Amino acid sequence: MPNNPAAKPAHDSDDRFSPHFSVHEMLRSQTATRKKIDEQFSPSKEVMENLKFLCTNLLEKVRELNDDRPVFISSGYRCPALNEAVGGKPNSQHLTGQAADIDFGTVAANKAFFDKIKNSNLEFDQLLNEFNYDWVHISIKKEGVNRRDVRDITQ
Repeated sequence: MPNNPAAKPAHDSDDRFSPHFSVHEMLRSQTATRKKIDEQFSPSKEVMENLKFLCTNLLEKVRELNDDRPVFISSGYRCPALNEAVGGKPNSQHLTGQAADIDFGTVAANKAFFDKIKNSNLEFDQLLNEFNYDWVHISIKKEGVNRRDVRDITQ
C-alpha cells in the first residue's frame, strides 16, 4: 500500500490477478508514493483487465520457466504521470497494463533468463534487454498479434 494517506486504492492489498501475482505488486511504485501520484493506485477497468491478462497468460508462464520460483516485478502498470516521472516512453505498454519489468537478481541471471524466454515457445509481444540486462521488459497484448519482438535497449 502506498504511504500516502491520500491515495485510496480501489483494491484490497490481498487482491490477486493470478495465483502468484498480486494487484499490489503490479501497481506499487516508490516514485508514485514519494511524488504523491495518487492515480497510480486506481487504474481504469481496462488497465486492470490487461494486467490480469498479463499475469495469467505471461507472467505465470515465466514463473513456470523459472522452476516455479518467484519472479520479482520491478515495474508493472504506470499511470501517465508516473511514466513521465520515470522517463518512460510515451507509447510504453506499461501505460496500458500490458508490460512488466522483471529482475532475477543479477545481470547474469537476467541475461540467462532473457535467453531462456527468447528461446521458449511463450507468446509475448516484446522482450527487451534493458541497459545490458539491468532488467528484462516483457509484454503481451490481449488483442491483435503478439510480435515476439526481441531487442536490446541501450538508451
